[in-house]
Amino acid sequence: MFEKTGTNEGNESIATQKEDFVHIDGVQAIRRYMQIQREIAQLENEKEQLRNMLAKELEGKVPTRWHSTIDGKPILVVHELKTDVRYDEKLLRERLGAKYTEILEIDGAKIRKNRELVRPLLASVLDTIGTPAPSRVKAAVRSGLLAVEDFKGAFKKSVTPYISIRADNVRPSPSATEDPF
Repeated sequence: MFEKTGTNEGNESIATQKEDFVHIDGVQAIRRYMQIQREIAQLENEKEQLRNMLAKELEGKVPTRWHSTIDGKPILVVHELKTDVRYDEKLLRERLGAKYTEILEIDGAKIRKNRELVRPLLASVLDTIGTPAPSRVKAAVRSGLLAVEDFKGAFKKSVTPYISIRADNVRPSPSATEDPF
């Protein structure tokens, strides 16, 4: 059984396992899933340590790309230094004033974050750079701007199960729902 424990920030129902009856297959699957998550984290950590060890070993060596064979399989080893520069945008905006825009490049993440702000500015090219969005289609049909028939045969819909299992910091509440297993 699972007890309903309330909702998280996304208003999703959260449940916790009761001690009395549990369908073993579901709980075993969750335990194995969590074990795999821990193993993946350990492997990622080990991979990062090996990458750092190799970077120290290859530091200053030329060339920066090597073709080799390990255990009968051809491999390519690439060792390059990647530079990441992050600017203090607020400070630069103040210092440079009107010249600030001369150093700017389009930032897709900022456009997504401010899409409603930039949408009117991009209206003339939206048919070239835009993609139909299910939320906007629903809104257009709901408002009467478009009809459901306009979309018949013009889309493919697929539903994929999504499962997320992670550490839970939410405390159980007294209300309960049935366990999904």
